[in-house]
Amino acid sequence: MADTTLIRDNMPVVDCNGVPLGTVGGLDAGRLRLAVAGGRMCEIALADVSLVDDDKVTLQTTRDETMALMRSGEGRDHTEA
Repeated sequence: MADTTLIRDNMPVVDCNGVPLGTVGGLDAGRLRLAVAGGRMCEIALADVSLVDDDKVTLQTTRDETMALMRSGEGRDHTEA
């Protein structure tokens, strides 16, 4: 498991293939808030983080898998007002 204590706001988030997904919008109750295009915030389980290095957060899922998790409700979707 990745050291999620290293996650900071505004860090880029990429999928397991390095495809950009958005940026960190914060952490809340064991979940990463992912800021994506259009001002939306989606939550991803910290268990889905595979690596945190100096400049980015890498998930263990692909972009398509991550989007499917968010659509299924396992990743919650929030629109910022």
